[in-house]
This record gives sequence, C-alpha cells and structure tokens, in this order.
Amino acid sequence: MDLSFSRQNKNEFVYQSLLEAIRVGTYPRGSRLPSERELEDQYSCSRITIRHALERLNKKQVIRRLQGNGTFVNGIDPYSSTDFRVGLVLDAEDDELYNDPWLSELMYGMISAGMNQPFVISIIPVAKNETILDSLAKRGQELHDYNGFIAARNLSAEEIETLSTLELPFVLLQNENLKSAHSYVSIDNTQGTYLAASHLLAIGCRHLFFMIPEKSPQFRNQVKGFQQALREYGLPADPEKFILSVGEDDCGDAERHTEELLARKTEFDGLLLGTDGCTYSAVTTLRKHGIRIPEDVSVIMWDDFPLVSKLLRLPLTVVRQPFRAQIVSAIEILISQRNMEKPSSIQRIIQPSLIVRCSCRVPGGN
Repeated sequence: MDLSFSRQNKNEFVYQSLLEAIRVGTYPRGSRLPSERELEDQYSCSRITIRHALERLNKKQVIRRLQGNGTFVNGIDPYSSTDFRVGLVLDAEDDELYNDPWLSELMYGMISAGMNQPFVISIIPVAKNETILDSLAKRGQELHDYNGFIAARNLSAEEIETLSTLELPFVLLQNENLKSAHSYVSIDNTQGTYLAASHLLAIGCRHLFFMIPEKSPQFRNQVKGFQQALREYGLPADPEKFILSVGEDDCGDAERHTEELLARKTEFDGLLLGTDGCTYSAVTTLRKHGIRIPEDVSVIMWDDFPLVSKLLRLPLTVVRQPFRAQIVSAIEILISQRNMEKPSSIQRIIQPSLIVRCSCRVPGGN
C-alpha cells in the first residue's frame, strides 16, 4: 500500500486506505466508488471523516465527484523515485485486505512510524502459489523499485535467497525458524499463552482447553507457553489433552469441538481461543446450551479485535499482540540500513499483554 504517513488519526487511515484501494485496482480507473453511506459503514466512522478523505482525493485529482451521479476514479500518478520505498508483503488476495483487522493494526503502526521519518510503503499481496516476483510483475514492478521489504508472510527459501543476493534489506514478521539468520521482529507468543493460561489457573480454572490453528507459524511457541503454566500448577501438560486443533474453517471447527465437549460431558471451565472466529463460534455454541460465561466457563481470546466483543455483547479478556509496535520496529530497522552497503541482521522480540475484561470470572468466584 503506497502510504506516506505524517500523523496518526482516523482521517489519515481512511484516506490512505481508499488511496491504496484505487492504486491496486480494487476500484479501477473509471469505476464508481461506493456511496458516502456505504463507506461510512465500511470504515465504521463518521460521514465527516469520509467526506474529508474524498475531498483530499478530489484535490489530488485521484477521483472526480459529479453532483447527482456519484464519485468516479481517475487513477493515481506514480510516486517520486526519491522516496524511501518499503514493500509490505502479505499472504492475501486483494479482495481480502480491506476487511482484515490485523491489517488495520499494521496500518495504524505505519502511521505512527511516519511521525518520525517520512517514507512510502506499498502493500504487496501475494496469492497462493505465487511469489513476490509474480505479484510485482502483475503491477509492472521489480524488486529494485523498492529500498527494502517487510515480510508479513512466510517467504520461501528462493525468495529469501533472491533478496539476499540482491542485497535488498528485508525484515521478517513470520518464519520463526529463520529469525537467527535474518532481521526479524517477533512477538513473544510463548509469553502470550503463558499469561493467558496462568490467568485462567489463577482464578481457579483447572480444566483448560486451547483451540488453535495447528498450521499457524506460532503453534509450537503457543503450546510451549500453555504447557509452562500447567506445569507450574502441577497439572498434566500433554498437548494431546488440551489442544483442540482448528483449520481454515475455524468457525465450523470451533463449533464442532464445543459440541463434542458438551456431548461427552467433558469437564472444562477455561478456554483459550486462538482466533476471533473460534471465539465467536465457541461462545455462541456455549450460550445455545445454556452455559454461562464467565460463571461456568471463563474465556480468553487470542488477539484484541473488538468486533467479536461487539457481536457477542461480551467484553472479552484477550491476549493483545502489539502489531503496531511490531511494524514500527520493522520500519525502523529498514530505515537504519538505508545507507549500508550490505544489510545487517537485527532481531527484536516484543512482549504481548493480557487485557482482563468480563469473560473471565473473578478470583474465588463460582
């Protein structure tokens, strides 16, 4: 996403998001933009914020507003080649980008980073079975159009070798097994699950389950943190006894797991739910069977995405991952290597936090 950030606010977020949607072709040249009311609902903001963003786009002649007919796309001129340009590589299709709360967190982090030093960042969505080179080729671009890359997806060995050979700096946000060899900004997932499991145990829960995507790159570290908390309380820590694996259909899998626990009359009083989809389905299923939260079962969600709490009408206790700080740190690393002949390897680890709300019972409560 081509974003040149100056300050952190909702107006800037909406403006930059619309600008990028036009640039990558989500709204092609000549197409009609959604109405102000539709954009207001899409971005969960006021009509004033939408009009402010549209006015800025209109002044830049990116769009044209025809009274009574709507708003139409003109297109975007290329950015100046003198900008420090960063590519943010994502494992996603174009049409998945603008409803992703994780991406919103990254974008706000980019805005924060831009307060200290100007730069341009472009989101590079890479589809399944494609590479960075494939994605750039579709856009008429090459690797050398960028000064560096941030990889928010697992890069293949070939992609890493290509970037290293060309001496283009890059920072990994994934690829746990490569963090010792390349620049990397990691979130301490072991500590995150340890905090969650420890809290459930501290409030009196003794029969815990963890629903988690087994193919997640954080899987091993998350299990490790959960085991550590169980062992400290003298409880069995065999993953087969507490892991409930979910796949791409995390909502369906979470519903199935919850139904099975109830059908088998399995004793459980604490759940750590590894995705927002898991959380929504598990809580909904429990409520359907008259199970009270938090009186009967305490629930913690992995990631602090507020939409789930709103849909469930339940302020959820969460493990908050510092995505904004992660992307800020990654950008700082790239900019620090701006004038280096050969990029150096820098590793940083950022700590998550536990935010306690109403989905967990109070200590000593029934």
